Amino acid sequence: MPKPPKPPAELLEICNRWSESIAGISGDAARMEFFQNELPGFLRDQSLFENLLKNIKAGNPYPDLRQAQMIDDEILLYLNPKRLFSLRMFLYGPGDYTPIHDHNSWGVSGAAVGELGVIRYGREDDGSVEGFAQLLQAAPVYLQPGEIELTRPLNEGIHQTGNPVDGTTIMISVYGSPIRRLYINRFDYKTNKVDRLYPPRFKKKMLAAEALKQLRK
Repeated sequence: MPKPPKPPAELLEICNRWSESIAGISGDAARMEFFQNELPGFLRDQSLFENLLKNIKAGNPYPDLRQAQMIDDEILLYLNPKRLFSLRMFLYGPGDYTPIHDHNSWGVSGAAVGELGVIRYGREDDGSVEGFAQLLQAAPVYLQPGEIELTRPLNEGIHQTGNPVDGTTIMISVYGSPIRRLYINRFDYKTNKVDRLYPPRFKKKMLAAEALKQLRK
């Protein structure tokens, strides 16, 4: 199997420094605080994002756009070898928002280009009814380049993010080590429905297993 393409030297240097620092920090709260301090400056590095966008436009090997992620707008920029954190980019067109979803880890996110809209939701039900979730929507928050927001796992982190204006928005997120759950929950605020969103590779395995069952009947 070919090795994944390496990030450019400037980005790799930053991620390596973060990796060294995070390895010496214990606890989610302390690691979130580290990235709260680090990410705003990273988001303001316009030359770094200009180079990343040129690579994407040219179809260069890095970042690898063929690698399917959980959310369609998501691009993996870096994965710590010990999975202590990952760095991801999200590209949103005018009016584009993710589905309402929860998370399997803590996250620190912010705007690098354009305005970033964040809408949070609180879960009002106890989760005992399969496929049902009643959400309470909070007022939207709008972040300018360099501004950040925090996300926590499971029901504390239900939200959606996207672009509330014209142009393109770039969101950068750092996520911590995920909990042992192979899916995230996807919510429909209007119908009170919730379903599971699996990584594309795992979803294909599940569908193949179900198809095998059908063939053997």
